[in-house]
Amino acid sequence: MPHNASIIFVDDDPNVLRGLRRRMMGQRPKWSLRFYERAEQALVGLEEQPADVVISDMRMPEMDGAEFLRIVATRYPQTSRILLSGYADEVAIQNGTAATQHFLTKPCKDTDIIHAVERGLIMRRYLHDPLLIDLLSRIPEDLVWPKTFQRLHTILQFTGPKSRDELNEFAREYPALTALAQELARREKLISPESQPDLIGLVKLLGIETIKALCILWAELRQPDCFDPSQMDVELHRPMVLGQMAANIARLQNLTFETVDQVRAAALLSHIGDIIIKHVKADGYRASRERADRDECDIISAEIAEMGFAHPAVSACICAYWGFPHEVVEDIAFHHRPEAAPTRNSKTLLIVYAAQHFARLVGVDGARIARKYDLATTFISRCGAEDVWPIWQNACIENHTPRERSLHS
Repeated sequence: MPHNASIIFVDDDPNVLRGLRRRMMGQRPKWSLRFYERAEQALVGLEEQPADVVISDMRMPEMDGAEFLRIVATRYPQTSRILLSGYADEVAIQNGTAATQHFLTKPCKDTDIIHAVERGLIMRRYLHDPLLIDLLSRIPEDLVWPKTFQRLHTILQFTGPKSRDELNEFAREYPALTALAQELARREKLISPESQPDLIGLVKLLGIETIKALCILWAELRQPDCFDPSQMDVELHRPMVLGQMAANIARLQNLTFETVDQVRAAALLSHIGDIIIKHVKADGYRASRERADRDECDIISAEIAEMGFAHPAVSACICAYWGFPHEVVEDIAFHHRPEAAPTRNSKTLLIVYAAQHFARLVGVDGARIARKYDLATTFISRCGAEDVWPIWQNACIENHTPRERSLHS
């Protein structure tokens, strides 16, 4: 993560800004921080010196945060933009959707702000690519910010009776999402085949990031009204396999529940860019697959040759926008080529990479496809995982649920 990143904060409350200045400078002393009480002042500051990330409160006099960020998006498209809004600001969120790459619901912790900024910095790395910018600008609004996910994302940011009631109401309206989460829990042997925990129980069992990831997958696949494991489409089965394998490896390493949750979410969403590209740039999607088969090359090389960018960049950008933790975004961004990641020995990235590698081995025509991809032995060695790698592989293959078995279970 770049230490000399330039960050702008905008809030009309001087006490909030003073507190932010003190805490941010203490936690990220190498960031270049600027603070403004008015959107107009911040625009002048941006003219004098552009910023990597702008984070703005929604409710301000004269010009609100949504309008301010729309101007920033027009004038400085490579600047990452984050909007702070209250729980009841549904209209504000809708107004700011086109210009905002991430929302934080107040009140939020300093760590939430820091992680949101770090996600913005990761995203900005990709926003230097005009071809990728063009693709992101053409994503339909229902794919950029699915209303179902927007609602769930807001509910999950709070705790207490009101949030539990809202989550139960959400689950009653969308039982297919609960069924999908139950299937993942069964695959990981976290519940018995007969068990049917409710969505609140599944959040506690799988974690918030996993439930959000499942909601994204379900929403981007057009929210089927019912979910039947025996009729699972390959576009859903594939990420389920990756998520299950990544979670199993993380548990083998005795990682914390929070880390297992984040690793699983990263694996579930590592190929969400495929779905986006398929909708927005169907010709490039098809041509890259044809090139990969024709030239016997890996999919990243084929995508770059045909479109100028690859699906991990799309997946990472859109997941940063959706508010997933910066560790999840980095694991998604580099899940094909981990040796290029800024974190040189990320164990979570290694696990997501490993899940993809093992899933490829057990997939249809796995041996032929696996030959296209060189094993990232340097990265595996850097993470000190040479000895555990075969243990991970055996565990993943033994616990793998093939689509054929799922179809007939």
